[in-house]
Amino acid sequence: MIDLQKARLAFKNYVSHYDTNIPSIRLKIIHTYEVMKCSDYLCKQLKWNQEDKELAALIALLHDIGRFEQWVKYESFADYKTIDHAMFSSQLLFDEGFIRTFIEDHQYDDLIKAAIEQHNKYKIDEGFDERTLLFIHLIRDADKLDNFRVKEEEDIENTLYASAEVVNQEKISPEIYKQFYNQELIYAPYRKTRLDMWLSYIAFIFDLHFPQSLQYIQENNWVHRSFDRLNPQDQKTHKQYTILRQRALDYIK
Repeated sequence: MIDLQKARLAFKNYVSHYDTNIPSIRLKIIHTYEVMKCSDYLCKQLKWNQEDKELAALIALLHDIGRFEQWVKYESFADYKTIDHAMFSSQLLFDEGFIRTFIEDHQYDDLIKAAIEQHNKYKIDEGFDERTLLFIHLIRDADKLDNFRVKEEEDIENTLYASAEVVNQEKISPEIYKQFYNQELIYAPYRKTRLDMWLSYIAFIFDLHFPQSLQYIQENNWVHRSFDRLNPQDQKTHKQYTILRQRALDYIK
């Protein structure tokens, strides 16, 4: 059995030990609850049963549980500079038995563990059964959907570590332009400029699994809202940016 109320209270108690006056801590708490909302949206659209909805909600609640200690230790959420936050979340829950604070029933452990560990990977590992894969896809989609809200609400400077004015002077790297044009998820190591980074966030749409996730993007006008936040000044780059906007719009349609 899944007691979501108990799990929510346990999460609230856990994060109460962190300073919510720190913007990064507050951001991750809000993100957790918003991912739960995105998960609920998808579950309703997919007509999942109550048990599966609750399991998906629990996964969403716990998917970033390691982010708080990551910030305390490193003052950074950059996994490539610190630790893989998905694996760290899994270790915190399962290696130390912390998962029992949120759910007493052991029967879902393997599925929860797999979904959390896979939610941030560039490509899902092989070997999962069909049911486990469904939950992996769901948390990956829900997490990416809320990322659009996060990137809109955050200052560009906090997201890209430079002002919009500075980023608007940059160019798009050829490999990034090619991947986005081909409607592919962007491989992070290829990014060279902060404009590349911004495009890589929008390119999350190319990795969404469920058609209902694309529907969510369309309903909320996230492609235009994301592209509108920057305005590259170099003539060639501006033209490329306009072309890529259209490629994104074509994809979600």
